[in-house]
Amino acid sequence: MNEITFRLNRLYDILLTKFDYVTPIIVKDHYNCRVKLNYSLKEINSKFETLRAQMVEQTVITQSTLDINENYARHILDYFNEIHVTKPYELPNSYLNDLYQFMIATGRSGARFARKVCAYSKQVLKWAVKEGLSPRIDAMNQVVPGATDSEDYLDTTYLSIFQLDKLWKFDFDALVKNDQISKQSADVLSSERDAFVFNCFSGMHHCDYTKKEFRIEPYKDALFLKGKRNKTKKPFAVKLLEPAVHILNKYGGEMNRLPVKSNKSRNATLKHIALYVGIPQLVTTKVARKTFCDIAINEMMMSTDDVAACLGLTSTKYLKNYGRIREKRLMKVMKSWHKLNKAS
Repeated sequence: MNEITFRLNRLYDILLTKFDYVTPIIVKDHYNCRVKLNYSLKEINSKFETLRAQMVEQTVITQSTLDINENYARHILDYFNEIHVTKPYELPNSYLNDLYQFMIATGRSGARFARKVCAYSKQVLKWAVKEGLSPRIDAMNQVVPGATDSEDYLDTTYLSIFQLDKLWKFDFDALVKNDQISKQSADVLSSERDAFVFNCFSGMHHCDYTKKEFRIEPYKDALFLKGKRNKTKKPFAVKLLEPAVHILNKYGGEMNRLPVKSNKSRNATLKHIALYVGIPQLVTTKVARKTFCDIAINEMMMSTDDVAACLGLTSTKYLKNYGRIREKRLMKVMKSWHKLNKAS
């Protein structure tokens, strides 16, 4: 009995380092080994991803958010392997700063993405402590490194009208004739190009495009794409311009026949497409949405309210993540002093 009392007291002292309040049930579960005392960082990450997957099923978060989280976790686990750390208490006090530098120094990301990876890691560690999967560690007290998002740091990479037109008209079969690629590769590249260009003209997020929960409705002599954003549940509507209609007709006019691929696979293919077409920017599925935003604001002179509605955003506040007013728009809307003086 004395030995059992000693072990329970010792276990209680250890649990006090992990929980703000230790209940008899917590002591019992740990004493009977129903709950482990020490979890590895890999186990903690796996449990957190399981939780997030359940949140997707409950529609608390989207599958797209889960995919992004899993990508963050991949980089974090790679770093743990790099520094040969397996348990939370092995992490150095400078962990978040070290992870931030690792992301940038190894060419995995820029400062903005590196900060997001660090913020996610801190979120997982805080959750692990709350759930009793990890002891409190000093690394959690660190401020997430890097600068917070501002309009100066937001990535609004887009394709110009010239680049978009060049991409749309590019003939991948010409590469087959020159023995640069196979016919099978040309067909894949062509279909992936079509999907990307369609989204450049529709402004859809990749997850919305993949779900195909949208519809095409005719109005007078035009076609309109309508649906609801999966993330915001906000309706969107946009008139399809000629290239988008051409692509739709190429696939029998049926939206369900438009090419579908995972975000990761499509981004990998888009890198090859950009290389063959001669586009210097890093082209990803997000660039399609940003290209739509830039054309709408700076070429078509649409109001920010209308552009936000087309993108299915809850307000114009978030429009800055996709595009910004550029000189080309200002040149069109700001008259010369001579014209202003004459008009008055």
